[in-house]
Amino acid sequence: MLDRIRSDLAWRLFRDGYRALPDERRKRDGADLFVSHLLGRRTVVVRGEDGARLFYDEDVVARAGAIPPPLGWLLFGRGAVHSLDGAAHRERKAMFLDLLAAERTEPLVTAVRARLEERMPAWGRGVAVFDELVEVYGGAVLSWAGIRLDDADAARTSRDLAAMVDGFGFAGTAYLRGWRSRLLLERWARRLVRATRDGTLLVRREGPLAIIAGHDELDERTAAVELINILRPTVAVAWPATMAIADLLVRPDRQAIVSGPHLRAYLHECRRLQPFAPALAGRIKRSTEVGGVELRTGDHIVLDVIGTHTDPRTWALGDDGRTGASAFDPRHFAGGDPAPYAFVPQGGGDPTTGHRCPGEPLTVRLLETTLREVVRHDLRPLVAGPLDLSRIPTLPDPPLHVSRPAPDASPIEGYRTHDRERGSRTD
Repeated sequence: MLDRIRSDLAWRLFRDGYRALPDERRKRDGADLFVSHLLGRRTVVVRGEDGARLFYDEDVVARAGAIPPPLGWLLFGRGAVHSLDGAAHRERKAMFLDLLAAERTEPLVTAVRARLEERMPAWGRGVAVFDELVEVYGGAVLSWAGIRLDDADAARTSRDLAAMVDGFGFAGTAYLRGWRSRLLLERWARRLVRATRDGTLLVRREGPLAIIAGHDELDERTAAVELINILRPTVAVAWPATMAIADLLVRPDRQAIVSGPHLRAYLHECRRLQPFAPALAGRIKRSTEVGGVELRTGDHIVLDVIGTHTDPRTWALGDDGRTGASAFDPRHFAGGDPAPYAFVPQGGGDPTTGHRCPGEPLTVRLLETTLREVVRHDLRPLVAGPLDLSRIPTLPDPPLHVSRPAPDASPIEGYRTHDRERGSRTD
């Protein structure tokens, strides 16, 4: 029994984080598809472009019931768009596609840039980058959504949004803090929706709060959940932004990266090798057979994001394929945006019809804006620890701090990946 628990993917992901699936695949001689167990249920693990196409085939795979409620309800909320399938998913998704259209979100990008310009002079005194970004992104998205808060309340709400994300990896007290924040935020969001609907709170008609509250088919609780699902992902950009900044600031060509035409390729490469989640989960709703392996109704299916992003059939460079798929090289994206099933840091496929995140273009715009501002303010890493690959989601440990360099300062060594646990797993 103990051996079965230790071999379960849920336990492996909790214990080993981003290393869990690569280690499992090595035990199976690099198989693209293999059978395991997740929370005791038979699970088929897939990777690569073909694996992603299967994972996003709605005739075969469902989202409802795929993520255990203790995790899915923490990050997304009960009844969220992420747990829907078919026509119900497309109808709810249309609201998000409208809210996150480029013309609607450009004011949010502008607001983030303004807040960075305002706060970055203080960063020169040695601030914690992640904490600052949580408040910058959070304050901007709250205002953009039509929610009026003073600075202290906006900062507190932003930290609660980040706590939900941080708890998603089931890491000790971070998980408990995440649930505390989820409960507080849902009560707060329900009050906002209720007050908007009964007219006691006057909000901008074009703001997300007004639009979500105006969807009468959503009950108050579900509307509150989806309001949080507009706010939370923007705050979550603090994770990839912190890692991209830590990488960028130890590069001597950082100015050329942010001012040249290849910044987006650089950011795609950061997201390819540092995805927010190492795996995505679905549920088989129609039995089928793939590669000689039977997928049974009720089985789990897991898309190995890391395995997909390092699949040599897609990512090896050079005629001889000698540049490894795991090597950091923005030339992977020299041809423009990647194929929709080969690059899945925020889901795969077409965001207008499937489960790919409609906020992905906004994520990229926020990352571009943030990195340009960091370099423009001549910030350098003061402390830049290695990534803790045992922790989901991960960050540099010790946390990244930046400052303006003294005239005779020399650059510090870049961070490396490691296995040491961050304190929040057991604190």
